[in-house]
Amino acid sequence: MKNKICVHTHRMVVVLAFMLGAVAAGYAAGEGTSSVAKPVSPAVDAAKKSEPAITQKPAISQNVTLDFNDADIRNVLKIISYKSGVNIVTTAEVIGNVTIRLVDVPWEKALEVILSNYGFGFERRGNIIMVAPIDKLTSQKKQEVELAQVQPTQTEVFNLLYIDARDAKKALEPLLSPRGKITMLEMTGQSGWEFGKVAAGSTSDESSALKRIEKESIGRSKIIIVNDIPPVMDKIREVINQIDIVPQQVVIEARIMEVSRDKLRDIGLDWGTSSSGATTSTITAEPIRYNASRVVDKLGGNLLGSQVKPSVFNPKTTTITGKYPFNAGLNLLFQKLNGFQYEIVLHALEEDVHTNTLSAPRIMVLNNQEATMLIGTKYPILEQSITGVGTSAVTTVTLQNYQDIGIQLKVVPQIGINNAINMVVHPVVSSYSDTLGDNAYPIIQIREAETRILLKDGETVAMGGLLKDVRSKSDQGIPFLKDVPFLGVFFRRETTDTEKIDLLIFISARIVKDNEFTPQKIEQLEQALGGDSTDKKKASAKKKAKKKDV
Repeated sequence: MKNKICVHTHRMVVVLAFMLGAVAAGYAAGEGTSSVAKPVSPAVDAAKKSEPAITQKPAISQNVTLDFNDADIRNVLKIISYKSGVNIVTTAEVIGNVTIRLVDVPWEKALEVILSNYGFGFERRGNIIMVAPIDKLTSQKKQEVELAQVQPTQTEVFNLLYIDARDAKKALEPLLSPRGKITMLEMTGQSGWEFGKVAAGSTSDESSALKRIEKESIGRSKIIIVNDIPPVMDKIREVINQIDIVPQQVVIEARIMEVSRDKLRDIGLDWGTSSSGATTSTITAEPIRYNASRVVDKLGGNLLGSQVKPSVFNPKTTTITGKYPFNAGLNLLFQKLNGFQYEIVLHALEEDVHTNTLSAPRIMVLNNQEATMLIGTKYPILEQSITGVGTSAVTTVTLQNYQDIGIQLKVVPQIGINNAINMVVHPVVSSYSDTLGDNAYPIIQIREAETRILLKDGETVAMGGLLKDVRSKSDQGIPFLKDVPFLGVFFRRETTDTEKIDLLIFISARIVKDNEFTPQKIEQLEQALGGDSTDKKKASAKKKAKKKDV
């Protein structure tokens, strides 16, 4: 019985050796993403050994397939190490045989299941995984904590390349030991000057002088100072190397098109008795004669629609008057001066205003940073304050703030996996046509939207629906008569105002690739923006060089 058992054990070891050789050869040849441990024949193994050896980095895949029956746990761990591309170190206590069957599972999960079922644990440090019994790992952790209390600390200054020191400090503080400390080098900058005040009636120049702002401002910093024990410092160096990388950039291109049309039509007929009956609101009775010397009766009346401005009469040209006397459009006056006198005034006006606004801003922005574009006007908002009474009253006018009016676009891009770009978009189109109060506060007409969209690299999204369509109509005239078909136009003044605004926004996002802006590309952009001026500068430089040579 003992001899038979020894032979069986020897055969199992030989089979495991063949299994490891077959798996290693399969990995070296780059086979698949999953591994199946099966025995191979000695002839096949000898044929593979006769082939020339090729040194190649093991292929790393996410999932593994393992099928073992009473196999040494260390050999199983070697296969997982080779498959995952990490280094696995075991202590002397890690011994035993395992029987498992796992099909297409992540190697991390396979490692965790195998070790937990057989009373072992692991600790990962970078690219090295240490496997030991759980009680030994616990004891080692306690020793590390005790060592951290007496271990000397060290200080190191990190000069960050890309990220800000404040952001790095927030990310590194959870990694510190109880004795660790992070200090950020804050660079204090000076503030500028505040806007001066203009006082009406003041003879002193102090009111208009620029005053220095006493408050100090804290600038951005790229330097952090870390003090901690050596194991923590090693971990902090590794984390800084991973987070202090070149940030990605996104090119945002937008096309904002606004089509506006405002059409105003005003037609009216006024008449009245006497030679000025259609141009004045006074009723003058005209005599009705039986013959040249006999007056039977008197009759007077008028139809006036031009003495007041209709409520819907809102021309874009603000100087156009909406009542008599008119200063635009067609005005026909007819007066009958003999016999029964009367006056007729015909007024007709049509205003058609088309406005097409096209804006194509383009800007480059860092990942997760906000980009703001404004094409328009900064309207100053003034504030008045009066001190004193009577002749000693002084009016002080100060600049309260600036109001942005025009086309604005605010975008915050965030690059995700597979080059997907998640963007927060806030387009605003504003304008003003009138002011309010003595301080001339603008009455702003605004069209804006805010949304979150997901784009692929290079895609374009269209935002529409920001449509304004207002149609107003006003009729002034004689009741019933103004509604008579065809003849009603002689007894009314009709005003129609149609305002239509359609806003369409196209936004595209593109991730900037490495080395995209080469010197040749920059030169092409310069020539496209100002090719003539660039050529002139080159020509002038050549002329100067020739003069020096002469």
